Amino acid sequence: MRRFEEFEQRLGIARHVLADRLKKLTDAGVLAKVPYQERPRREEYRLTEKGLDLYPVMLTLLDWGDKWMSGPEGPPVLRRHKTCGHVVHAVHTCSECGEPLDARSMTVERGPGAPAAVKAEGGAGS
Repeated sequence: MRRFEEFEQRLGIARHVLADRLKKLTDAGVLAKVPYQERPRREEYRLTEKGLDLYPVMLTLLDWGDKWMSGPEGPPVLRRHKTCGHVVHAVHTCSECGEPLDARSMTVERGPGAPAAVKAEGGAGS
């Protein structure tokens, strides 16, 4: 979906609500309005680099919903990898060693952008 009418039809929300949400996403740099026709001028919404970087977050949220909120019939939407054809779910691994990540395997610490008064203690699973 890229065009306002497609969003409106698929989502089934009021036009003014959809327009407001698309404006917020555009103002935040998640979407960009790109012309696809000049006369009359028509635009569609495309994910920016910032928006594409949200995809792993969305996959994670969808997987959570599939696990905890789906009924006995299963998830409402499947995500299939184009290259291999398999249905997939989000997998989080350490960028350095490849080990799986979860809350109990992590600690947090103050980063270079943290204010001097902020102290990080323990981890998410401690």
